[in-house]
Order: sequence, then C-alpha cells, then structure tokens
Amino acid sequence: MSARLSWSGRLLSAAGFASLCLAAGGATKAGEVKPPVLDDVEQMCALFASCEGVPVPQGMIPQDFPKCVRAMSEELAKPSGIGFSLTIRECGLRANTCAELRTCALRGAKPDACVGRGGQGVAGFCDGDGRALSCFKDKVLAVRDCPRGGEQCAVRGGDAYCALGPCPAEIQEGAAPACSGSGTRILRCEKGKLVSLDCGAFGLKCVTSSGAAACAPDTAACAAGAGGGASATSCEGNVAIGCHHGREVRVDCAAGGLTCGTASGAAVGVCTMPPPEKGAKCDLSAPARCEGATIKYCAAGRPRSYPCKAASFNRCVSDAKGVRCST
Repeated sequence: MSARLSWSGRLLSAAGFASLCLAAGGATKAGEVKPPVLDDVEQMCALFASCEGVPVPQGMIPQDFPKCVRAMSEELAKPSGIGFSLTIRECGLRANTCAELRTCALRGAKPDACVGRGGQGVAGFCDGDGRALSCFKDKVLAVRDCPRGGEQCAVRGGDAYCALGPCPAEIQEGAAPACSGSGTRILRCEKGKLVSLDCGAFGLKCVTSSGAAACAPDTAACAAGAGGGASATSCEGNVAIGCHHGREVRVDCAAGGLTCGTASGAAVGVCTMPPPEKGAKCDLSAPARCEGATIKYCAAGRPRSYPCKAASFNRCVSDAKGVRCST
C-alpha cells in the first residue's frame, strides 16, 4: 500500500493519486503530524471497506476491517504521515456516511461521469470543469481536481493527468524531477507537458533528497532512512522525532492516544499504543468475528467492538474478503 505524497502530476498512488491534507488527524504546522484516535480510524475503515462507488483505487484500502484499522493506524502515526493521502485525511476521517465519503472523494465530479468509459481497461478523460478522471468499467476509479493546484487537465496515451502547460526549454523530456525556482513545486516533462506536484499547497517545500526532488517540511535537516524516506529516531516526552526526506518531523503521539516508544518491542521514536490494562488483553492472532451487527476484533492487544450502525450499515458480514460492515 502506498497512499503517501507522490511527486507526479498524474493521478497518484496505486492508480496514481495522493497528496497531503492539513486537516483532522494530519499535519497542523510545518513538520508536525497528529495521528487520529483509534475511534476515527475505525469509522474511516468501516466506510472505505464497505461503501460502493467511492473513487479509490482497488488495493489501496484493505477491505478487511481489522487489517484496514491496523494498516491506517500505523501509517498515520509515522513521520511519513506528513505526506499521506488527501482522500483518506480530508474525506475518510471526516465522513460519517457513504454518501458523505463519495461526495468528498469525487471532488465535484458527477457520480455517473464514467458511464460508457473504461470497458476494455482504465481510461482517462477531462471533465467539463477540468478535473482528471480515471474510469474503469463505467465507474470513477480516481479523481484529481487540476484547477485546485493551478493546473490544466490533459490526456496522453489514455491517461488523464494535471499539467502546468507545455514544457519549457530548460526542462527536457525524460530528465529527473527537479524543484521549481520558487521551491514550491516538483517539476518534470512528460509527453511534452509540464507535470508537477505543488508542495507549497501542502505546507511543504521542494527539496533535493538523495539526489531526487521531494516534498518535505521546512524544518531542520536530519538523517533520513534508506532511500531518503522516513526514519523515527528518538522520543521527546510523548513526541516521536523522525525524518522525512532529510527534514525533521515531530509526531505528536498523545494526539492519537499513543505513547512514544513504550510498548514491549517498540523501537524508541515510534508512536504506539500503551500496554493494555491487566485483564484487558486479547490474542492478536485470533480472527475477527461478527456478533450481530457488531465487529469484534483485537487491536494492539485490546479487545475492540465496532457497531456497524455507527456508519449507517445494517449488519456485519464475514467472507473471503474479510470481516466488514454491509447494508
């Protein structure tokens, strides 16, 4: 799974879309990450695992509720969470119903915009308002709102993507991504179009890390992990101090009800759930199950119950895809 911030001007992540949100459970200022509380992650996973017609690439979100909760809780509590998916942060962590999630993720595009498109494979097109849509079998697979980033929608080779216009002479086709003169965008020439990622719109700036352009906070330099990625290094009280593309990131563990490097086996500098109280433990290897319309599972050594009706679902189902809510 990779829903983190990616440089490309195309639709990012698994089908090509991702960006950063400075919203609930996200970064509140340069170099700071506030993980969401577990209750909010559960609500988000209930919706993403069960709602139909949400334009999120298949495979990006586990359809099994407990797997989704574990994966999202971990990803959103890392230093690299500063560059996590806008759709997840801005839509998933705010929506309470499938209708709210779909409306947010469509970014103003019509739900039936892809009818008649993508029958033989993924097909991209630009809608009337300049959004780049990716379609598959009559359904909207992904949406990127190009005007939001000051870009224009373009289609090349069946892919719809956002671009700033024709490539200037100084940026050659096939050259490695580079930072713009203003230091706010990552730029690259693809098929004659200048595609970009606007780091400045996310509260970040363009930096060169391990020889490659990347979006990072405007904070002190630090020793990044392998490949210039995130590497948590220490605890400062209940704040994990880590690195993202060579720049310091502070993860406020307490904001998500977590502690810094205190659980058994956790490395120093990692946000993790505090040890469960005596008598409140459960077996992580035990399978999740349905109990009426409630999902019963184990998270971080604690028994958890999620009522599907909290997300407007009527029942809990267990099948080959896993355990999740359903209508």
